[in-house]
Amino acid sequence: MASVKSSRKLSGWQYSAGRAAPFKADVAIEQEFPIFVNGKQLVIPSITPNLLKEFAMGYLFGQGIINSLEEVASLEILNNTAHVTLKDRRKTLTDAAKTNYRIVSGGGKSIYFPEADLSEIKSDLVISKRTLFSAMNQLFKNALLYSETEGVHATGLFNTRASPVCIVEDIGRHNTLDKIIGYTLLHKIDCSRLFLVSTGRMASEMVTKICRSGIPVVATRTAVTNKGLETAKKCGLTIAGFVRTIGSKAITDASARTPKKNSMKIYCGAERVRSA
Repeated sequence: MASVKSSRKLSGWQYSAGRAAPFKADVAIEQEFPIFVNGKQLVIPSITPNLLKEFAMGYLFGQGIINSLEEVASLEILNNTAHVTLKDRRKTLTDAAKTNYRIVSGGGKSIYFPEADLSEIKSDLVISKRTLFSAMNQLFKNALLYSETEGVHATGLFNTRASPVCIVEDIGRHNTLDKIIGYTLLHKIDCSRLFLVSTGRMASEMVTKICRSGIPVVATRTAVTNKGLETAKKCGLTIAGFVRTIGSKAITDASARTPKKNSMKIYCGAERVRSA
């Protein structure tokens, strides 16, 4: 697969010590990506232009529009637009009485259908704190677009050896999750013994998507909201927040510091995380 350009170099002025000097910086590319379902436009999200099929599939699944890959008859990307045909061609997604629109924490409009009802996550996964710290380090080691621009989020799906199954970067934390989920659907990956590591806050809409995918554990560099925690407890999801490793950069009150020891907060599902 050909490499997709995800950043662009722009010129500007940098001010330091009272002086101005020209500089060039890499900035993340933001692109509109319309999604049509059964011939009708569903949504126009703004994303980083990579893993387009994965994003379209993951978005439909995360919103409850589909419940499995088998419901999709075809998915084509033409001129940076997704055209999805469902096997149930009567599903036009226009019945307002059956659709709930919400403005989510990321500022966009989210669609939740009745089919998106959540069930308990089925998994016997137990991992160590060391594995979570290792995966977080792997995430940042492989987050090349973040290193270039510092303007994107990153999410990684890992196995119990802290080896990455898939790592995604995007301007939106929701988008990274949709791409990860779409990747697992298209590659028919069982998520019950994998875990997720993210740079994004675990608000309710993020947690809902994770629970729908059946991923049992998520670790984030940041926090969880009360609604996110409620959903996680309902579905049996383990959430570890503020996962910080020695030498990593943490921003607090607009200043940067580097942790001198590994630390994390396990908000729920602690039985899945061993201390050793």
